[in-house]
Amino acid sequence: MIDTILFDLDGTLIDSNQLIIDSFKAVFDKQYPNLEVSEAEYVSFIGPTLWESFGKYEKDPVKIDALVALYKRYNKNKHDGAIKPFPHAVDLLRTLKQRGYKVGVASSKMHEVVNQGLSISGLIDFVDVVVGMDDVTAHKPNPEALLKALELLGGNKAIYIGDHPNDIIAGKNANMTTIGVSYTWHLDKLIASHPDYLINDLMEVLNYV
Repeated sequence: MIDTILFDLDGTLIDSNQLIIDSFKAVFDKQYPNLEVSEAEYVSFIGPTLWESFGKYEKDPVKIDALVALYKRYNKNKHDGAIKPFPHAVDLLRTLKQRGYKVGVASSKMHEVVNQGLSISGLIDFVDVVVGMDDVTAHKPNPEALLKALELLGGNKAIYIGDHPNDIIAGKNANMTTIGVSYTWHLDKLIASHPDYLINDLMEVLNYV
C-alpha cells in the first residue's frame, strides 16, 4: 500500500523552466558569446545538474564551478519573481497531507534553492522532507535521492512524479511507481522512458494512490 508520495521540483511542481533557460543563456552570452546554442540544447539543460550541463561545453572542473557560480548569481536575482506553482500543485499537496500521506521532494537542485522555491510557491508547509543534489553523491537517473527521501520519511512504498526521463528512470531504479506529467518540455523523451502513468493535471495523482 502506497504511503509516500515523492516529487521532482522544476517542471513538475513549480514552473521554472523559462528561468532556467534564461539563466543558461545569460551565462553563455557572457562567457561564450560566439558559441551557438540551439533552443533544443537549452531545453535539454532542464533536469540534469548544472555541473552535467556545463560539463558538455567545458572540461576543466574549476571553470565549470565558475560557470555554475555565474548561473546561480543570475538565477538568484531573478528567482522569486519568475517562478510559480503549476495549477493545482498546492491543492494536491494539501490533499495528500490531509489524507495522511508522507510527502517529499527529490531534486537535482541544491537543497537550499529547493526550499526557497517551495516557499515562494506556497508549497513548503505540505512537504515533510527535501533531498537536494548536495544531500547525495549520485544523481538521477541514479535512485539515491529518491531512496534517501523514502528512508528519511520512514515510508514503505512510494510513487515518484516527474517531468524528465531521468525522473522516470530513477523511480524505476528505486522500484517505485512512476508518474510523468504531460505538460513537460520533454514529452517525447518522457513517454519513451515508459512511466507507469501519464497525467495532464496534478490532481490526477489522487487516482493512483
